[in-house]
Amino acid sequence: MDITAFLGVLLGCGLIIQAIGIEKGIHLFVHPTSFLIVMGGTFGATLVHFPLTQLFRIGGRLKVIFSPRGRDYLQDIKHMSEIATNYKKNGRLSLEKTVKKTQDHYLKHGLQLLIDNIPVKELVPILEKNIDFIQSRHNQGIHFFEQMAQYAPGFGFIGTLIGLINLLSELESPETIGPNMAIALITTFYGILLANLIFQPLSGRLRIASNEELIQKKMLLEGIICIAQKE
Repeated sequence: MDITAFLGVLLGCGLIIQAIGIEKGIHLFVHPTSFLIVMGGTFGATLVHFPLTQLFRIGGRLKVIFSPRGRDYLQDIKHMSEIATNYKKNGRLSLEKTVKKTQDHYLKHGLQLLIDNIPVKELVPILEKNIDFIQSRHNQGIHFFEQMAQYAPGFGFIGTLIGLINLLSELESPETIGPNMAIALITTFYGILLANLIFQPLSGRLRIASNEELIQKKMLLEGIICIAQKE
């Protein structure tokens, strides 16, 4: 598990709490009603925006974020060189054992095309289109968290309006001014905090993981082309 995401959140929260000052009243920034307005509104809007199939993929996307696969490009190059050597010595049918042991679906697909003796001019467009599909799938996850980052501040402002409306409607009751003003200000605080410390960084982390995987797939594509041309 990559703990840098947890460390980033803890560090951000810790510095904010330090800036607020625990002794001066951190309790003033703990307001469950305001938090529910922001989180409830954000998730509600997300449910409207995205189909159910996208929501079911949240777990998988979080797994990618917090348990990223290590990309060892040098190891990939070494592995492709070994496959190429085996291919030149023993022919394309010798790749069948490699396909069975390969866990990377993209590489497995490419090697299977070699076994099927698909010409290079047909093989390349197939594998390039496969990369495009991988990128499109990744972009869906990135867009998911980017959209949540856009909704959170909006519902923070909605909470501010709710607090101000309640405040103005009960001006004759001084005891209600404080609670209503708290909702009015803290919801904006929660919305901006969640957007910039949670949702937007999550989308950025997915984008980085996507870029790393796409680099790897393009490297594998070059290797498969070289193998097909017996280079």
